[in-house]
This record gives sequence, C-alpha cells and structure tokens, in this order.
Amino acid sequence: MHLFADVNDEINARLAKNPVVLGFGALAIGLLILGFGVYALKTGRAPTKKGPDMEGANAKAMAIVWLVFGGLFSLFGVYKIVTGIM
Repeated sequence: MHLFADVNDEINARLAKNPVVLGFGALAIGLLILGFGVYALKTGRAPTKKGPDMEGANAKAMAIVWLVFGGLFSLFGVYKIVTGIM
C-alpha cells in the first residue's frame, strides 16, 4: 500500500532530475500572484475568500504582499530554469 508521502517522494525525485519543470511551475504561480497584486493596486480593491473585498489601505497592503511573494516565486522559477539549462 502506497502512502501519500511515498507518492510525494517520487514527485520530488522527478522534479530534482528536471529542475526546468519546477522552474516553469514556480514562474507560472509567481506571474499569477503578481497579476493579483497589479490588479489590486490598479483597482484599489483586493478580493477575499469570504466577505467583502478589501478597499483602500488594506487593499494596497495586500497588493504589496502579493507583489513581494509573486516576485519571489518568479525569481525562484527563473533561477531553477537557468540552473536546469546550464
């Protein structure tokens, strides 16, 4: 019987052998999060999971958080792509 952790080990081994795939995945997630941040800055509204959207200073703060983490994900993705190619 395979545990979920065993399946995860197989995925991690596969991603370790193919860092470009990991890099493109991280880059895609990073660009998505960056898009949320740019949208929230432009409109002044940040969507939430439950309840009304954030507005004003709260939306700007959430946009900055999304921009920072989106940038970090994107940089990690580019790093993995470059190291995988070289």
